[in-house]
Amino acid sequence: MFMLCFVAQQASAFRIKARVPSSSEGSTDYSSLISTVVICGIILYIVLKNWSKIRILFRGIASGARMEKNTDLTEDQQRKLLLSGVFSAQKATLFNVVKTGMDSNERDKMFTQGWGITDKTSAIDTLDYLRLSGTRRYFPQVVESLKLKNKQEIQQYINDTFENEEDMRNCWEQVQYAFESMEPLMKEQIIKDENDFVRIGPDAWDAGRLVFMARLCREHNYITDEQLWQYIDAADEIAHRTLTNWEDFGKSYIIGRCLWCGTANYFEVMAGYAKNMYTNTKSPWKLFPFAK
Repeated sequence: MFMLCFVAQQASAFRIKARVPSSSEGSTDYSSLISTVVICGIILYIVLKNWSKIRILFRGIASGARMEKNTDLTEDQQRKLLLSGVFSAQKATLFNVVKTGMDSNERDKMFTQGWGITDKTSAIDTLDYLRLSGTRRYFPQVVESLKLKNKQEIQQYINDTFENEEDMRNCWEQVQYAFESMEPLMKEQIIKDENDFVRIGPDAWDAGRLVFMARLCREHNYITDEQLWQYIDAADEIAHRTLTNWEDFGKSYIIGRCLWCGTANYFEVMAGYAKNMYTNTKSPWKLFPFAK
């Protein structure tokens, strides 16, 4: 939105500068007309290119923390859906019901660009990946690597641990992300130290994404209601395997994200979403206990 305002200002200034004296008082100022058309075209292009982001922005401004008051879900079901709270905040969607509020085009774009989901089979494959392994798969090896410190020793340890070269590469990437993320995580007060990183772990990242993607897949009719709740129940088990409160869950979500992509991609923004979820007195997490 700031970009739109900036472009509009610049284009308006250009329009004023581009005006030339009219040959007569009543003649048409063609230069002004052309520049106005150019301005409108630029603004329209930017709006269309960023339409999904603009929709999210206005959805968030208009609704804040979008809690559905008229729901037939039990409190425990709503609690489980709130495991996708950080993701829901990021996308400015509904929190405590299955439907997210995203339209079909938004879901399609998210499925294809971010997840490689094109049909029921690929949807179930993605959900099963989050349920069975996800980013947390290599965390035991990451923990051991943090103890070793030495690069050569870590690489040897990883090579001795895995037979599959893809596992070796993926684990080594997570180890690098872990070392690189430690200082930014402490700066953002997500963790106090390395021990805190190990204690909290990344489980919320997989649990939160599993719930959110299951909701989207149900909205898109890729899965049934029964499958939806099976995945959500699985996410609830993942979340409570090592975590005991919403604060650690929110921190775990950011730790998992760091192991997934490091801190180069909107790290401070995502950390802000998570911290707001567990600190804001009006957060949906304040309405439900972490465990039943």
